[in-house]
Amino acid sequence: MVGSMASSSSLLTSPEQKNSPSINAVLGNDDLVTEILLRVPPKAVLRFKLVSKKWLSIISKTSFATRHTLLNPHTVSALLLRVTLFFKERPTNKYVSLDVDGRSLAYIPHDFLDFDPTNNPGCIHISQSCTGLLLCSTCSWDRPERFQPINYIFNPTTRQFGMLPPPPDNGLYFDSMQLVFDPSESSCYRVVCTQFFTSELKIYVYSSETKDLKLCVSQENFEFLSLNFTNGVSWNDAVHWISRMGDGLSFLLDKECLETFPRPPLPENWQEQNFRYFGESGGHLHFIGVLEGNQNPDDLNKGIVSPDMSHDHITDQSIVVYTMERGSSKWFVKYCLHMKASVMAYPEITEDEGLAASPFSAARFLSFIDGDKDERPLLVMQIPGEIISYCFKDKTFKKILRLPFKQAICHAFNHCETLSCV
Repeated sequence: MVGSMASSSSLLTSPEQKNSPSINAVLGNDDLVTEILLRVPPKAVLRFKLVSKKWLSIISKTSFATRHTLLNPHTVSALLLRVTLFFKERPTNKYVSLDVDGRSLAYIPHDFLDFDPTNNPGCIHISQSCTGLLLCSTCSWDRPERFQPINYIFNPTTRQFGMLPPPPDNGLYFDSMQLVFDPSESSCYRVVCTQFFTSELKIYVYSSETKDLKLCVSQENFEFLSLNFTNGVSWNDAVHWISRMGDGLSFLLDKECLETFPRPPLPENWQEQNFRYFGESGGHLHFIGVLEGNQNPDDLNKGIVSPDMSHDHITDQSIVVYTMERGSSKWFVKYCLHMKASVMAYPEITEDEGLAASPFSAARFLSFIDGDKDERPLLVMQIPGEIISYCFKDKTFKKILRLPFKQAICHAFNHCETLSCV
């Protein structure tokens, strides 16, 4: 892309092209130039600011950024990895491009998150990602125990950031914050903030449009104690939380209320330790777990669960991906990955002798990226010493990153480029 952009710029500035009546007609029509630039990928558009003062003026307008955000698709193009090797050590960030050939790893500059000059370098970390925007917070390293973090919305493509207001003056911090941003619906974003104290739940919503933090829910004797509010997922104009047993709760942004969420059709022998991942991708919601036996999506959707038929030292297991499509309220099993097939395709998964009999048990599922007919659904997971991906379409494994320590703590954030204003 960089090479193509450089060649485009040279054509635009060459004497022959400058004297071309057709080129002059195009470049002299601001409306036509705008329509062309609206269809150029975000990073390329930012480079085109250097072509001329007129193009700089067009691209710098908020209205241009808004239209560009609404017009362009926001498919996941990369992963941002946060890797911590030791407790209380500042993590390193890595960028993984999800290109056609597999995984292209690049080390992000150490000052990637030093966007706020009022903070000390290295004190900001990523908490969450949503359609090209990042929810970031200041870290508590070398800070007092009751340190109140500062929260930001950061656009890594444009390097713009906005600071979120602190919690209300009630002596409580936010237990969780969930960024909600759907550029196909609106250029504005919202942040759903929860406080839970002595069985009382409060939910606040911050809107980038009004710049206000509004109390929407205040519920005493809250009963959903099994929910993990740090594991919220934005989907379908709501924020969803789910327990390891599949019990869910949703906060509906348009109605500003809570309602229960449908439970996946889990088998009777499902246990908390079977749960692995809950997230959104491609407009779909996903609940992923590990079941004993060689499972099949068609059988599971009929309620038929295959027993563990293994007779050797390796446990028979399957990774099961439950999916709920947008506009639906029903779960179904979309993908299954059988462990023995995984061992044959990627023998390194059993390198750790202590986990050879049950390698999926130690795997941490970092991200699931669903795809349409032209894209490849990917499951990104951490096994001892490595981060790998599995493509359900090609049935292939790829190594993303070799970790220097097996005990490293890794988080993955889906990323796409956007010109969205913050």
